[in-house]
Amino acid sequence: MTIRAILWDLDGTLADTTALHYQAWRMTMQRYGVDLTYESFIKDYGRNNAEILAEHFGIHAVATIQQVADEKESAFRSLITPGVLQPLPGALAWLHCFRSLGMIQVIGSSGPMANIAAVVHALGVGDFFFGLVSGVHLPEGKPEPTIFLRCAALAGAAPDECLVIEDSLHGIEAAMRAGMTSVAVGRIAAQPALQELIQKNPGLRCIVTPSLASIDDPKSVLT
Repeated sequence: MTIRAILWDLDGTLADTTALHYQAWRMTMQRYGVDLTYESFIKDYGRNNAEILAEHFGIHAVATIQQVADEKESAFRSLITPGVLQPLPGALAWLHCFRSLGMIQVIGSSGPMANIAAVVHALGVGDFFFGLVSGVHLPEGKPEPTIFLRCAALAGAAPDECLVIEDSLHGIEAAMRAGMTSVAVGRIAAQPALQELIQKNPGLRCIVTPSLASIDDPKSVLT
């Protein structure tokens, strides 16, 4: 099928927010007596807050999860000061290219809508997107495909008409479970686990690149 919709992850794909998220998580968990290491944080980067808090901190009560998550996300937004975020190399060129081709572009992020809106505003890229989808209230987070299937429905596209751009292993797995073509960008490009995932899904195309800027013509990923 022809690609009609581009589904973007946000954190680490359009902008490098990793350090801000880690700082926000660390600040929040210290108030609960937990010293969060970067290694523990990065292992679950891209998953939703409820899953992280339940699995790694033993927090299962819905009200407590919501309280801690709200504190963390508020801390994250407070760190988005003017000029602190810039589009990652190549991101603007890809956005412009796909818009010129008439592609429908949607953001699908595990974070709350307030975060998505704040980052998109800080980057100045809101006009490129048909819609924004938050995974906070979906029944499952990445690597389940729910968020990308929701993005596809919003775009009016079938799964095999969608291209997902992601920087996390959970996100690429979610795209593959949805039956979508994907671009794996950034730090996961060199991870053996990514190659294992690709080998397990031979019928699905996954383009691997260390940076969007490394691909001269974004149109090349569409065919």
